[in-house]
Amino acid sequence: MPTQLKAGDRVVAQVGRLLSEVDRLAEDLTEEILGGEHAYAESTLLGRDRLRAAVRDNLATLFTALQGRPTTLDAPRAAGRMKAEQGIPLAALLHAYRLAGRFIWDRLLSGAVDEESTAQLLHMASDIWVAVDEYSSAADDAYRAAVEERSRRDAAARGTMLTTLLDGRAGTSASAWEIARVLELDRQGPFLVVCAEVHDRTEPPTAVRARLRAAGIASEWIEHIGAWVGLLSLPNDQAIAGAVEQLSAIDLSRVGVSRAFTSPVDAPAAWRQAQLAVQCLPYGTHGTHLYGSAPVSLLAAASPDTAQEVARAVLGPVLALPPRERDTLLGTLHAWFTAGGSTTQAADRMHCHRNTVLYRLNRVTELTGRPTTDARSSAELYIALEAVRLTGKPQTFGVPPS
Repeated sequence: MPTQLKAGDRVVAQVGRLLSEVDRLAEDLTEEILGGEHAYAESTLLGRDRLRAAVRDNLATLFTALQGRPTTLDAPRAAGRMKAEQGIPLAALLHAYRLAGRFIWDRLLSGAVDEESTAQLLHMASDIWVAVDEYSSAADDAYRAAVEERSRRDAAARGTMLTTLLDGRAGTSASAWEIARVLELDRQGPFLVVCAEVHDRTEPPTAVRARLRAAGIASEWIEHIGAWVGLLSLPNDQAIAGAVEQLSAIDLSRVGVSRAFTSPVDAPAAWRQAQLAVQCLPYGTHGTHLYGSAPVSLLAAASPDTAQEVARAVLGPVLALPPRERDTLLGTLHAWFTAGGSTTQAADRMHCHRNTVLYRLNRVTELTGRPTTDARSSAELYIALEAVRLTGKPQTFGVPPS
């Protein structure tokens, strides 16, 4: 409820006369607002009649309050919502209320025909401006609420359109391109789909979108089952590496990036690629992985159940060891593969002697029956090792993954 005012009898009578002329006064104030605030004058959506009606309602409510009678804040709230819907800037709305306050004060002052009326009016001056501020604040609150609601509706609509692209419901290429156009993603360059796990420190999509935009990359994002999924529109093929670099610089846990594609109708396949790319990184780690950049990891990610079977079949005896011995052997095998089969480099990585690496590799051969010197056995060991690494059990092999 707005503040109740206690006006003198002369002011009450004066306000009553103004209230009886509210239609004419509304016309005059509308003219002043259009002349004093360009945003109203230039708006093609807010017609003069609608503005005059809103002005009349607010004047009538203010005059009623000045008479000391109970009123509501419905009129300023309605004005705030209407201005937000019509795209009138908030600063213009608040300026209009200042113009209205000055308009009312001038009319009251000009109607004070004797000394007692003037004295009563001056005594009420601060209260009158408090009332005007209260009404403008109500309009401000309603304006902001309307903008927030519109933003939520717009975000929901954009999210629905992006989901339609990603799950294949767009259907035809023409429909897919139309959605991309509405989302402002219809550039001539390639597209990427990104899938990023969500965690407590993850930057919100608005921040990620702003970072990418600064790099010349347009994007739209949705949240889907614990992950953010984004469709990126790049200016050219050369921007692919830059997009991956930008994503790598953002704290987004595991991030999978699809192969580049040229038509939004191909987004569903790219989404699947991005999801698989996430699984090519060990659980609990951070990083960005481009689909297809590690074929063996991709095989394990594409069929995790089969990958676990391979891991058990090849490395079962090693996995059955006590955790410390198991992790030592797996870590040494991982370091050896990472070093390209060089025991010397693996030893440097493990901070141990080269003979220690040889001993551990021989121990793996003894347990699995697969010598690391044999190409086929070595390939089986590598695939099984990747399968174990990507399951996250154990999450590491005693050394950080390369």
